[in-house]
Amino acid sequence: MEDRVLKIQFEVYEGDTFQRTEVFEQKAIRIGKAGQAHLRISDPNVSRQHAIVEVLDSGEVRITDLESTNGTFLNGVKIDRAVLKSGDEIVVGQTRLVVRFEQQAEQAPLSESFYKTRAIEEEDLTEKVVLELVVLWNEEVVTIQHIRPGEKVLAGDKPGCRVFLPSEYFGERLVEFAQFVDGKFRVLVNLEMADGDALVEGEVIPVKQLGARGKLVDRDYLPIDDKTKVRLKFGPFTVLVGLSRVPPPPEIRWFQKFDTGIFTYTAFSLVLHLLFLIMVTLTPEEQLRAVKDPYRKRSVAFKMLQIQEMEKKAKEEEEKRKTEEKKKQAKKFEVEQKQAGESIKTEAKKPDELTSKLSVEEKRERDRQVAEMAMTRVLSAQADLMSQVLGTGGEPNFGGTGIRIIGSHGPGGVLVSGLDAFGGTIGGGTGGFRGTPGLFGGSSEFGPADLKSLKGLGKEETGRDIAGTKFSEKEGKPVAYQGAADISGDLDQATVKRYIDSKMNQVKWCYQQALLKKPDLQGEMTIEWIITPNGKVMGVKVLNSAINDKDMEQCIVSRIETWVFPPSKSGLPGKVRYPFFFRVVK
Repeated sequence: MEDRVLKIQFEVYEGDTFQRTEVFEQKAIRIGKAGQAHLRISDPNVSRQHAIVEVLDSGEVRITDLESTNGTFLNGVKIDRAVLKSGDEIVVGQTRLVVRFEQQAEQAPLSESFYKTRAIEEEDLTEKVVLELVVLWNEEVVTIQHIRPGEKVLAGDKPGCRVFLPSEYFGERLVEFAQFVDGKFRVLVNLEMADGDALVEGEVIPVKQLGARGKLVDRDYLPIDDKTKVRLKFGPFTVLVGLSRVPPPPEIRWFQKFDTGIFTYTAFSLVLHLLFLIMVTLTPEEQLRAVKDPYRKRSVAFKMLQIQEMEKKAKEEEEKRKTEEKKKQAKKFEVEQKQAGESIKTEAKKPDELTSKLSVEEKRERDRQVAEMAMTRVLSAQADLMSQVLGTGGEPNFGGTGIRIIGSHGPGGVLVSGLDAFGGTIGGGTGGFRGTPGLFGGSSEFGPADLKSLKGLGKEETGRDIAGTKFSEKEGKPVAYQGAADISGDLDQATVKRYIDSKMNQVKWCYQQALLKKPDLQGEMTIEWIITPNGKVMGVKVLNSAINDKDMEQCIVSRIETWVFPPSKSGLPGKVRYPFFFRVVK
């Protein structure tokens, strides 16, 4: 290997705003806000000694969190220690760092190069050693956990599980994946649903043969020491297990703990305050009293009392004026009502007096004229309608129903001349409906017996006419809504539900496209997916579906794969099982 030191470049961003670029050519680069840090970041959420980037003799670039307050995140995953690649994004506090350097060679997948990395040396066991658990999904890092002696390690997808694996591998039970017994770590490897191998004293042995070769304790557990590593596979998930050394925090002397900039600003502020106090103390008391007006406070209070009194008086006058105005309006209304009542009585009295003086014949003539004027107004207003009914041939023909137009005498007949207020005839006129003679006292009267002669108005006839008629229904509205969700892992259920609510238009669009081919399509569909710690979605699949439409199912799955949820605060992934219901509301 060449002796030249690798050149590492950091691009510093505050949020989305680019700040600066810094380049280093050294094997150790400290990151923090202390004055002794190589990459100094003025962020209140960054610790003084936050993290360290090291270039190993093998050419590997590694970042280690120095037990910072807010933690170190690599590509959205919280880490204690990890290997860097060019282009990776490091987040410390609210600051983003994009690291770039020359890749010496294309790195093999982490699961394949796991056994090739340097094992922890025996002399390092005297330092702080932890059990390192790395969970991969298709060679992508999901979680990195460092287990200290005495900590309980459970595997599954329930809250509190340190090793995240879907429930189909363990069911609903929680499995104790790692233990610390008699001063040593040991890992559960004898699992029916797991495959893989172990590196024991330089030899790679399949996990199914470890028991036969006497490498297991308590039938199921493999002890982990400086010469043992384990690689377990659960479908697309891979769990890497081995020992790891936590580097001691850098030694910082007492005077290095002080931030020079903050100390300088504090001292300068203290000097200014002392000078101000000295100036106030040395000012003569007579000069201070000269600028004060002993009567000013009393005059201000007096003016305030005057203003309050004037406002109170103005308010009383306004209320008095409104009360008087209401009384005047009430009196005026009473007078108008009285005058209107007398006028109505006078006008009502005059027609009664005039009517009482008319004879029987004069009253009948008056009624006839009133009816004739009313009908004339109606026919004038509905001239277009009557022309359509009568047409150009005079009296229309209604078949054998016996109905004739009011006031007609056949073709060329004269308009109505003898209607009373109810549409009947007055005297001997032939207007109105042609009635049955003799039943109600005259041939021009209309009686109930005439209803029997009207054809086409019976229940049977009208029923036959509308029996074959089809009424078009109003087009239905497609609706897509959610059921009760099953959200496991360390996820905020309210946040997940709000995000899915905002994406329901995509699900509804897939349903609308399917309705174009199958208008009667409806039913329930349950979909399951995994949310990684950085919010991305993976492993989307349809658990059960009553829709029976593969195109619609694929459309919804492809939409969900593009969703990006808010990152997990704890750095752990989770699983979502969500039912969707589809139907058409008429």
